[in-house]
Amino acid sequence: MSSTPTSETARLRALESYRLLDTPRESDFDEIAQAAAELCDAPIGVVNLIGDGRQFFKAEIGLGVRETPLESSFCRQALLQEEFLCVEDASRDSRFVGNPLVVADPGLRFYAGALLKTAEGHPVGTVCVLDTKPHELTERQRKGLMRLARQTMAQMELRRSLREQAEQRLLHERILDSATDYAIIATDARGNVTRWNAGAENVLGWSEAEMLGHPAAVFFTPEDRIGARLETEMALALENGSAPDERWHLRKDGSRFWASGELMPLKSDGGDVIGFLKILRDRTAQRATEAALQASEMRYRSLVEVSPQVVWFGDAEGNVTYCNAYWYDYTGLPPGITGEASWMAVIHPDYREPTRRAWLAAATSGRSYEVEFPLRRADGAYRWFLSRAKPVHNADGTLQSWIGTSLDIHERKVAEGRFKALTELAPAIVWFGNPDGGVSYLNDRWYAYTGQTPEQALPTGWGEVIHPDDRDGLTRAWDEARARDSVYDTEARLRRYDGAYRWYLIRAEPMRDAGGAVTGWLGSNTDIHDRKRIEEDLHRAREQLHLAVEATGTGIFDYDLVADVLEWDLRTRAFFGLGPDAPVNLAVYLARLHPDDRARAEAAVQAALDPAGGGAYDITYRTVSPEDGVERWVSAKGQTLFEAGRPVRLIGTARDVTESRRAEQVLRETEERYRLASRATNDAIWDWNLITNHILWNEALQTAHGHALDAAEPTGDWWIGHIHPDDRARIADSIHAVIDGAGLVWSDEYRFQRADGSYASILDRGYVIRDGAGRAIRMIGAMLDITERKRAEEHQRLLTGELQHRVKNTLALVQAIASQTLRGATDVDAMREAFSSRLISLGRAHDILTASSWTEAPIQEVVDGALAVHRGVSPHRIRASGPNVPLAAKPALSLALALHELATNATKYGALANDVGVVDLRWHVVHEGGASRFCLTWSEHGGPPILTQPTRRGFGSRLIERSFAAEVGGQVRLTYAPTGLVCHLEAPLTAMQDHRDEAAA
Repeated sequence: MSSTPTSETARLRALESYRLLDTPRESDFDEIAQAAAELCDAPIGVVNLIGDGRQFFKAEIGLGVRETPLESSFCRQALLQEEFLCVEDASRDSRFVGNPLVVADPGLRFYAGALLKTAEGHPVGTVCVLDTKPHELTERQRKGLMRLARQTMAQMELRRSLREQAEQRLLHERILDSATDYAIIATDARGNVTRWNAGAENVLGWSEAEMLGHPAAVFFTPEDRIGARLETEMALALENGSAPDERWHLRKDGSRFWASGELMPLKSDGGDVIGFLKILRDRTAQRATEAALQASEMRYRSLVEVSPQVVWFGDAEGNVTYCNAYWYDYTGLPPGITGEASWMAVIHPDYREPTRRAWLAAATSGRSYEVEFPLRRADGAYRWFLSRAKPVHNADGTLQSWIGTSLDIHERKVAEGRFKALTELAPAIVWFGNPDGGVSYLNDRWYAYTGQTPEQALPTGWGEVIHPDDRDGLTRAWDEARARDSVYDTEARLRRYDGAYRWYLIRAEPMRDAGGAVTGWLGSNTDIHDRKRIEEDLHRAREQLHLAVEATGTGIFDYDLVADVLEWDLRTRAFFGLGPDAPVNLAVYLARLHPDDRARAEAAVQAALDPAGGGAYDITYRTVSPEDGVERWVSAKGQTLFEAGRPVRLIGTARDVTESRRAEQVLRETEERYRLASRATNDAIWDWNLITNHILWNEALQTAHGHALDAAEPTGDWWIGHIHPDDRARIADSIHAVIDGAGLVWSDEYRFQRADGSYASILDRGYVIRDGAGRAIRMIGAMLDITERKRAEEHQRLLTGELQHRVKNTLALVQAIASQTLRGATDVDAMREAFSSRLISLGRAHDILTASSWTEAPIQEVVDGALAVHRGVSPHRIRASGPNVPLAAKPALSLALALHELATNATKYGALANDVGVVDLRWHVVHEGGASRFCLTWSEHGGPPILTQPTRRGFGSRLIERSFAAEVGGQVRLTYAPTGLVCHLEAPLTAMQDHRDEAAA
């Protein structure tokens, strides 16, 4: 069985109706689990309810838990079965490959479960057994498990029924309290009130608190209390089972109301009287209505006098006691004359005796009377009348009187005579059917064909000529038509007078009166024997066609263009989501087409009907069922038949091509997603056919790396050949290790040569596709350019080193400032103030470095900010001069770092390490050959002499080169002269003022 969101919701709703999830164990279910385990000789037996993502064990033997997840359970597979699931050895069953319950040690091997299914067919759980050893289940054990499953469902249904009964009892009590129009009062055996509902308070006025324990006689009138009416009703109720009455009662406010009530005894299970139940309803308004009704009856009698038909009354013995004015006006009889002789005298002589017999029979039996007869008018002419009468009975069923009417039906009788003449001339058998199933009329053609007489045929003898094999079907169709007041339409074989049978089409339409009630059926029987023989031949041909259609899964459509009748077989109807009895026409066809296909389909039909064309109809369209929204693709082919240049019929076939269309759509969507994803990403996506060594690239190969797609050789060798020589062997080994092994995913980093000869750092990821034998046949991957990320990582590494160095230098600088501040100091306060100001200058230098990382700064501010802390000690010892050239953020930062390192080095080892050394800082711009260059010279004098050249470069030297030479593209020359260090920095002016890389700074 399949599972959809809708069916799963219905299944969970059905399970919830039993309210058994997360309930305590019950012995009835425990015994079923025990019986299942013993029946199948298994250590584990379970009564399992399958909820949303979990299974709850209402009963379990040998398991020890009450709930487990559903995803790895055996019962999840049981839900896919109709009735039963048996797994003899799960380790050999493909459905449980990798299942943790199977691969565990010890793992489950055997499972057998019978579904718990509701009456509506919803599977809500199982009765199952399990074992860690394989089993073979006998037929007896299988049937036993299914029997236990049915017993479990019976227990579940029983509990639900008992719960619903309890809820129903509570509902009844609430209904009782909500019946505010009825006063419902319970008393004990002595008549004292024990229960007083809200209706009693509403009707009588007293509240339950006021009445409990008090005699119920309080709401009886004083005269009834004196006459002990309540005690009388209690005695009658004990004697007869109830004591109904209608009488006046009292309300709390003293007002009276007319009530209809009944008193009934309340008895215990043993039959002892424990009290009484009194039910009252205020009938004051109804009593007034009855009085009004009596007045209405008087008005009715007045209306009878002016009725346009004869109205008459009779006594119980059948004597006419009253006729209205119409009777006397029509017959000319003296008013007030009602005797039998008078009314018999005006009936046509041929109908007097039959009419008299019919009336006496009705008066004697008490049944309704109906007869038709000609009635003489005052001028001597006769007109047909329909006379009807109904008996009037007392409340006890005794016949009290008769009321009748006589209606002029002369025009109808004349019309019937004409109709009879027409039926005699008709070529078919014509008949009238009665609502009771009998036939009241058959024309002469029936008697001529069957040889029956009217006495033999009417009212039910006509059934004797029906073929025995057709009689039951015809009778059922006739009974159904009468029950539904619908058209009667059937076919049957009728026996001819010579014993031969011929097929007849038997049809009848219901005849209705002015109120729509069916009064009979007008029918006809038409000889279709020759047509049936042709139909049988056609049926055989259609059967052969049907077999061919079934074999190919094809539907048939046939459009009669002359009669405008469209016919579809069941399969074609199914394509449009229609049942076998649903009406079909061109409007239905167009309405159930997909809106986007409707105009195209209608145009295809019109083209097929065009005599100027070939009449071919060939189209594929979508149908949509409004009932469930299911969409199907249908391919229809047909041919139009023309007569005298006019289309008369379009016939053809239809096939459901939904699956193939969906597959095509999925393929197109997949290709489109791949194409859009390829365009949306900067990754170079490659698709490598490992069998042919052919490789396909997306457009990013050109946009990211400059290789034109038509220029790149579409082979794996070309790709491998563009990997950096130092990475090529490593990448070839890593990728073939995955291809030649059993892996599916490959990922590695390497350098890839761009079209301009430069190399990009690449993170490449690939996925291997293998055939059924596990052989790698294809590999798809994407090359992510991580050059910027690599550069950022290197930059981060440099900044980390610089930070470490900066911290050390800062501490050294602070130490030097402290040393210089303390050197020769005699005043502590002055020393503290000088030391604080120098530390503030150091912080200011850091501020300018930070600011120059993000904005353009004049070189003078950069120099001042970088050297402020050192000038703070001896401002005249650092002499700086040059044009105030604006510097971009990144070059400014590089220069500040270089000056800071030079000044820090001078403070620790150079010209600023003593009291007399000085530094000359000069910069200028040189214009040569159309290109301007920025030059800066740092010269130290008077510091400790440099006697030997340094044997190694310190971090400060390297930082100067990297921060200025590498970042700006300039040149750095460090000269260690005996008089002091000379540093010369030179770079293109454009590089010092270029803002393109400011974000990087």
